[in-house]
Amino acid sequence: MPSRRRTLLKVIILGDSGVGKTSLMNQYVNKKFSNQYKATIGADFLTKEVQFEDRLFTLQIWDTAGQERFQSLGVAFYRGADCCVLVYDVNSMKSFDNLNNWREEFLIQVCFYSFLYNFFSVLSIISSYVVQILQLLRFVITLAGKSF
Repeated sequence: MPSRRRTLLKVIILGDSGVGKTSLMNQYVNKKFSNQYKATIGADFLTKEVQFEDRLFTLQIWDTAGQERFQSLGVAFYRGADCCVLVYDVNSMKSFDNLNNWREEFLIQVCFYSFLYNFFSVLSIISSYVVQILQLLRFVITLAGKSF
């Protein structure tokens, strides 16, 4: 039987405080629900394996705190994210209205880190060419010095 390639996907759950992000994650991953509300401090994550067609995916699902005081900590959790799940409380129009802010923040952060990654990848490629050119120049100068 051929071995399946496993793909890691980082998923972050975003939304206002108290909308049920942790409950949603626990229900999806562990099939458990608790009526007890406990605010997330910073962030937490769970993993779940999912098979789609002939591919196996490991979902690394990050549950971030919705409180504004923890949003500055959340910036690091956007790094490397492949997608997000936006969550709101059906009984809170404000939490629904804030989804666009969460979406915009996600797109800004993901594009920024994607830009940095691509920039440093290109810089790495350019620097390897510069090294090769310098080596070639040194070789040519050495040959030229020997021919005189």
